[in-house]
Amino acid sequence: MMPFAMRALDLAPTAIECGGGVWGRSGAAPPQSQLTPGRVTRLGSVTRERMQRAPGRSAEVHSVFERAINLLWSDGRLLTLQGPGRLGAPFAVALSRLPEGGAVAPGMRLDPAAFDWGAAETVDVHMPPGPLGFPVDALMCPPVGASIATPARALERALASRDGGAVVAAARGLIGLGEGLTPAGDDCLVGALAVLHRLAPGWLSEDSRVTEALAGAARTRTTDIARDFLLEALAGRFAGSVLAVVTAGSVLSAKLAAERLARVGATSGADTLGGIRLTCRALELGSGA
Repeated sequence: MMPFAMRALDLAPTAIECGGGVWGRSGAAPPQSQLTPGRVTRLGSVTRERMQRAPGRSAEVHSVFERAINLLWSDGRLLTLQGPGRLGAPFAVALSRLPEGGAVAPGMRLDPAAFDWGAAETVDVHMPPGPLGFPVDALMCPPVGASIATPARALERALASRDGGAVVAAARGLIGLGEGLTPAGDDCLVGALAVLHRLAPGWLSEDSRVTEALAGAARTRTTDIARDFLLEALAGRFAGSVLAVVTAGSVLSAKLAAERLARVGATSGADTLGGIRLTCRALELGSGA
């Protein structure tokens, strides 16, 4: 799910120029040396709408990592700044350059009006419904970790039977389970939701009790960063690396995308991939394939 939470994202570190008047510490006068943000090169369509709704409102730096900066946006959700490349989260913004290490710290505030994002590429981060373009066995990955194996197996059984109550119970058992800012259980559940939005979107939309229960658990049972990955996943929006796997059109492209996803974070990508595979397998069993 991806070091917006350290374990979760693999983005190349970049630099940003100094000057301008963008960053300042919360509750204090801005420092003499401030940062000018790099040009926004890519963002999701929903993220663009969020930025358009927040003119003149400052955002607080939530957390800072080597390759990503999480902002607490005016709507109470996170927005992540990353370097160039594929969006590492559905709520990410790719910049031409990121601040140098130590230049940004939690509690500082950002003026979003200073971003040059008008010409940025808008990326659709929604999972399109459709069939798999590859057999499930093409996704070579180790089984999910021992710490989440029991609820993951329960989720697979529940999905095979399409039992909404059992799905909620198993999924709630995964939310917040494991260490890190995006726990392994959350990563696994994001992978599962990606497949459901691809192969069985109607099942999720027909029973709002499932999504409402999981959204409530995401808001109260896990970390801020994992919460937003889960809420986005419930709405059908995913990181580029997850979209690449589930929408792959051939065995070769699926294998290559799975290999890239598996390298994300320490175990985050592998846990997400495990959720993808178990859900594909569960839906096959449920259909009698």
